[in-house]
Amino acid sequence: MTSTAVPLPACEYRKYSFSIANNDELSSNDETINSIPNYSSMSPVHTTKSNENSSTSSSFFKPITKLILPTRTDSKSSSFIPSSSDSSPKMRSSTTIPSDLNHLPRLQKKTSTAMIPTPETIDVNLNFDATYLQVRELATINCGYFSQQKNDICRKFERLLTQLLHSLELTLPLIRYLIDNFHHFDYSPEIRANGYRTLVVSHGHACLRTLDILRQVDGKRAGILFNLMHSSKLFQDLDCWTKVLTSMQHMLSFAVQMLGFTDKKCLYIDATQVPMDLELDYFKIVAFDSENFFGRACGFQFAQSLETMITFILAGLAAYHETYNRSIPFAAASLATAPKYIIFPEQRAAKCSAIFRDCDYLFCKSFWNLVDHDFIKRGSRYIAPNVTVSKYFRIGPQPIEIDSIVIPPPAASAGVDEPNELPSSNIGSGSDSPTGSGTMQSKQLVSIKLLSHEMREGMDKLPLKKSDFETSSKKILPMSDQLLMHVHGGGFIATSSTTHEVYLKPWALGLEIPIVSVDYSLAPEYPFPRAVEECFYAYAWILKNASKLGWTGKTLLLVGDSAGGNLITIVTIKAIEAGLRKPDGIICFYTPFLLRYSISPSRLMAVMDPLLNTSFLWRCLAAYAGIKSDDELVSPTVSGNSTPEKQRKIDSKRVSPNQIVPGEEDISEPIKLEVKDIYYARLAEIMGSHQAYFLRKLRESPLPSHHHMSPLCASDDILRQFPTTHLV
Repeated sequence: MTSTAVPLPACEYRKYSFSIANNDELSSNDETINSIPNYSSMSPVHTTKSNENSSTSSSFFKPITKLILPTRTDSKSSSFIPSSSDSSPKMRSSTTIPSDLNHLPRLQKKTSTAMIPTPETIDVNLNFDATYLQVRELATINCGYFSQQKNDICRKFERLLTQLLHSLELTLPLIRYLIDNFHHFDYSPEIRANGYRTLVVSHGHACLRTLDILRQVDGKRAGILFNLMHSSKLFQDLDCWTKVLTSMQHMLSFAVQMLGFTDKKCLYIDATQVPMDLELDYFKIVAFDSENFFGRACGFQFAQSLETMITFILAGLAAYHETYNRSIPFAAASLATAPKYIIFPEQRAAKCSAIFRDCDYLFCKSFWNLVDHDFIKRGSRYIAPNVTVSKYFRIGPQPIEIDSIVIPPPAASAGVDEPNELPSSNIGSGSDSPTGSGTMQSKQLVSIKLLSHEMREGMDKLPLKKSDFETSSKKILPMSDQLLMHVHGGGFIATSSTTHEVYLKPWALGLEIPIVSVDYSLAPEYPFPRAVEECFYAYAWILKNASKLGWTGKTLLLVGDSAGGNLITIVTIKAIEAGLRKPDGIICFYTPFLLRYSISPSRLMAVMDPLLNTSFLWRCLAAYAGIKSDDELVSPTVSGNSTPEKQRKIDSKRVSPNQIVPGEEDISEPIKLEVKDIYYARLAEIMGSHQAYFLRKLRESPLPSHHHMSPLCASDDILRQFPTTHLV
C-alpha cells in the first residue's frame, strides 16, 4: 500500500536493522547509498534513491544486483549529503516552538547575487531564501501593477495576489522552524532524509511552479492581447497554485504542532497522546484540502516526467467511476465524455476528491485490477520479454517439516458474509491465472509461479507441460546458487504475480536466476492473517524443495513492493520467531511498515498523493483487517440532558495539552464515554459517517498493532536479527 504507508498511526522510530530511512526528498541526482554507518547491534541497511532519468528496471535492479554480486568496496561511495555551497544563507529560528510563529523576524531581502532557484538547488542546497524572495517580489510587483488598473480582470488578479502574499507571510515562519528542527529526525548524519524535510521541499517545488506563473504574468500583463488571450489561463493557473500553497500552509502548520508532541527522535506520534482538536485538524486537512492537489497541480511533488502519466491515471479513475457497475449504454456514453477530465482539470479534481472521499474498497479493488484484465495482460506480453520457464502450480496442503520445525498449511478461513465484486466489475474473471483478482483461493493451497530464463537441473521434477515454456531451449543449466522469492503489492486487495511480470521477467533474464512469485489470497474475501500464512508456507516450501526449483539452496532473497514488502518483512519475522533459516537479504519497495493508527509526516504527504491517497489506503487496510463495509454507523450525538457542569468538565479535559482522546484513564466512566461520543460526532461531521465508521473501527481494532501486520511493532530483539535489508 504508499508509502507509503497507510495513513493510520504510530510506533517508535527505530534505528535498528529494520529502520526506515525515509528518502522522501526529491533530488535530481541519482544517489545510491551503498552503506549505512554500522551502529551497535545493527545489521546493514541499504537505501536506494532513483530519479526521473533512471529507468524503472535499472532502479529496481540495483539493490538486487548488490545482494547477488560480490560487493565492491569503493572509497567514493555516495551518501545523501546536501551540498553546503549555497550562496544564500539558511533560515534559522529558535529550537523551541515559538509562542507566535507569525511574529518571528521576516525574511531579509538579499542582494542580486542570490542564486536563481531551480529544482536542483531547492533539493540539494535547500535554497529556500532565494525562492521565496523571488516569489514575494514578483507577486508584490504584479499586485502593485494590477492595483492601478480599473478593469475587473485586473481586480481579480490583485485579490488573488494579495491572497498569495498572505499565505506566504504565514508560511515562512513555519518553514524556518521546520528547517531548524527537521535534522533531528534524519536517519543518520550521512542520510539527511525524513518526512519533515519532504514537506518543506515539496512546498519549495510548489513555489517554483508559482514563480514560473508569476514570471509569465509579469511578461504578458502589459500586452494588448493580455485580456483577450492570456489572462484567463494565467489566472486559472495562478489560482490553482495559490490554493496549493494555502493547503500546504495548513499541512506545514500541522507539522509544526506535531513537533511539540515528539522527543525529536520519533517520527510517528501515538494519536492518543495528542489533543482531540489537533487530531481533528488533521482530518480537516484530509477532507477540505486534498482536492487542490488533483487538478492542474497533480503530481507536482514527483519528477516532471511522471506528471503526464499521473494526469491520465486520475482522468481514467474519474471516467471509470462513471462506468462502474453501470449498464452498457450508460457506460459507453460516460466513456465518450471521459476526455473532459483531461481537458478540464478542475472537473477532474472535484471528481477524484469525491471518489477518494466516498468510494468503497470494492471500487478500489476493481480499479486497481484493471491491470489484471485479460486484454491488458495480452498487451503486456508484447512489452515484457519472454522467459524459458513460466509455470503456475499450487502447493500444499501437507505440513512442511524442516529441522524438526513444522510449518502447517494456511488455516485462516475466508471472511464471513463478505461481499464479492459484482460480475460487471470482476476484472480478473476468465484470467489465465489460477489466482489473483476476482478468484477465490482453494482451502489450504497456495499458488506460486516459477520464472526462469533457462531450464535448470532439477526442474524436470516439476510436472512441466508444453504450455509452461514461453521459448524453446535445449539448454539445461546447472542449479543456481541464488533464488529470488517475490511477493506482489496491491494494497492487500488487488493484482497478482501476472500484473508484475513487466519487471519480473526482465529480472529473471538479467539476473539469470530462478524467481518464485507468490499469488497470495486477497482481502476482503481472505482478510489477515491468510496472506501472511500463505507467504510463510510458500517460503518454507521453497526451502524444502530447493532442487525442484533449480536452486542449490545457497542464497535466498526476498523481494516485495508495497503490500508485498510488508508481507516479506513479516515472513522474515516469522522465520526468526520459529527458528527457521532466515533469508539472506530482503528488498522492500515503497512498503508500509506501520499500519497502526498514528500521526506522522507520511500521513500528511498521503493527503496530496494522487495514486495512494489517504482515503484509498484507509479502505485497503479496513478490508485487510476484516472490517465489514456493510455495517451502518450510527452517528454519535451528545446527550441533550448533559448538565452545564458536566459539559464544562469535558471541555476542560479537551483543552488539556496532554489529553488522551477516547479512553483517557483519569476520567470517570460516564464522562469518558461522552468524550468519546463527542469526538466521533465531530469526526463524522468532518469526514462523513461512512469514513468516520472506518476510522473508528481501525482505531479500536487491535490487529494493526500486531507485529505480524505492522512490522515496526516487532521487538528490538527481533529487529536486531534481521538480514541485510534494502529499502527503496
